[in-house]
Amino acid sequence: MRLLLGPVALVCALEKVPRWAYLPILVIATLSDIYDGVLARRYGVATPALRRYDSVTDVIYYLFVLGAAFLLCREMITHNWLPVALILLSEAACILVSFVKFGKYPATHSYLAKFYGLCLLAALAALLVFDAGSWVVIALTVVALTANIEIIAIHLLMDSPPVDVKSVFARPRKRAF
Repeated sequence: MRLLLGPVALVCALEKVPRWAYLPILVIATLSDIYDGVLARRYGVATPALRRYDSVTDVIYYLFVLGAAFLLCREMITHNWLPVALILLSEAACILVSFVKFGKYPATHSYLAKFYGLCLLAALAALLVFDAGSWVVIALTVVALTANIEIIAIHLLMDSPPVDVKSVFARPRKRAF
């Protein structure tokens, strides 16, 4: 669902649809992110590869939404280029650390990462629907950096590629997946 909704958000921005139209896109995408994992675990198909695919899907979706946000909130985003750059660099750092250490895309899915996802929903709704100001980007940056520092720490402390690790403080004692 997110792979479809990301391009829809970008097309909506290009076509200058009313801002309220982004709210259902963002909510449906977030719900699909939550429930695809729930359903995969319920039906016993939640493999490490599928969890990594879920993470890749998130990045693709959010890049499309970032494109839409840039079209709609260009002045605010360019004014806050440093916090936006910090978010993007911290995301890239998570991917880089995972690839360097394990040769795999990260799929940590920690509680902080899930909280970050909910904060992304709130921040993007504030920006895209309500045309909020810089405080949203700054608050999101704090959450993003905190979550991504934890993800990097988890990767650095693990012996095998971590999948669905609840927190840096709740790492499995044995090897992960």
